[in-house]
Amino acid sequence: MDFSETRCEVFQADAHTNLLSHMWIPDNGIKAIIIGIHGGLAHAGDHVTPALFFKEHNIATFAPDLRWHGTFPQYNKNEKNFFHINSYDDYATDIHNYYKKIRKEYPDIPVFIMGHSNGSLISLKYALSLGKNEEIKGFILSSPWLKNRVVISPVMLFFSKIIAKVFPRFAITPESLNDKLTHDSEITKRHYEDEKKGLRGTQVSAKLGAESLKCQNWVIENIQNWTKYPLISVIAGQDCIADPIIAREVLDMIPEELHNPCFYKDNFHENYNEINRDEIFTTILSWMNERM
Repeated sequence: MDFSETRCEVFQADAHTNLLSHMWIPDNGIKAIIIGIHGGLAHAGDHVTPALFFKEHNIATFAPDLRWHGTFPQYNKNEKNFFHINSYDDYATDIHNYYKKIRKEYPDIPVFIMGHSNGSLISLKYALSLGKNEEIKGFILSSPWLKNRVVISPVMLFFSKIIAKVFPRFAITPESLNDKLTHDSEITKRHYEDEKKGLRGTQVSAKLGAESLKCQNWVIENIQNWTKYPLISVIAGQDCIADPIIAREVLDMIPEELHNPCFYKDNFHENYNEINRDEIFTTILSWMNERM
């Protein structure tokens, strides 16, 4: 355990897939549970920053490494760490099974889902599909990845779709953005160290490009069906990965009584790791308490 977890255990997502689950458990009882869904190229240990804050307020955090992320290769023979997925339905199914497991173990504890970046996209996909009828108290989203901030030419998109069909695991190494994720230099240093350890990925698959675009479009087309869950969104104005304008426009389609938007114009992409994170966490905590 490298991220101040209370414990870790292996979660069997399906018959062939094992995911390491990180858990931060309060010492004096649990009044709520957060299921953390990390971003692309990252890992569940990145939830340490919010998890330790909420642990002090008797809120537990449970977070799995997503498929092909973090420790995935250690528990799944002949696999590797890179940003890849066959379908976002796989992500949604994993989160659904993980939620069911936690709900079975803690049937009377309120559950919230917290996503960041690609984890926010997965959260939206899950809430609008497999999770639409569950007893989830609310969703907490940071920098929802609903459109790439970097514009990709139509020609590149065309060829990437062809490559994704022929060589779905064809790996591309994008420009490193570690220096543009947070203003906190210590966390930036940790990101580089995690890359050296093999916990943070450095490559993206061709299939991921096609599937993420498909999921983004699906969420945008279906967001008008968001009629049940309270949601708080944290948008970063200086986000170099997820387009903040599109994120705000899409989430504004959610009924006003269900959506609490928060915008931080000077933040980089990783709101939960930014230097103003205690302000953000305090706002989220207040919002959670109102719904418990």
